[in-house]
Amino acid sequence: MAERYVPRITEAAIPEDGSWAELTGKNVLMLHVPEWEEEVRLPFRGAQRVWLYDRREDAYIFCFRLKDGTERALAFAKDHGGRLLMDERAYGFFSILIVTEELDSLQKETPMLLFPEVFLKRHPKAGW
Repeated sequence: MAERYVPRITEAAIPEDGSWAELTGKNVLMLHVPEWEEEVRLPFRGAQRVWLYDRREDAYIFCFRLKDGTERALAFAKDHGGRLLMDERAYGFFSILIVTEELDSLQKETPMLLFPEVFLKRHPKAGW
């Protein structure tokens, strides 16, 4: 049985931009997080991840820990990035792709973090 991932993060980044795309027939949430220059160059296979809900901020938090121990989080406040999570594509399995470059200027060799087969189990207190 795999070890349960319990985040130890104290802050979360807020994506500057985001949009939905379809790559190889699968839904992908693409996010622009410019301050993660080093993180997008790290190996992401085998990363642990979990969704949390912050009641006070009314935000979902996507937390992850890479195999090297790097731990980060992304905040999706209801009236900001959370709007992306209200899209019908976020109600099934999807991938999260994180880049530091503007989303409209991505190239094949753009460094990125990719989290495949993500599922957001909605928190009953969230209501969204």
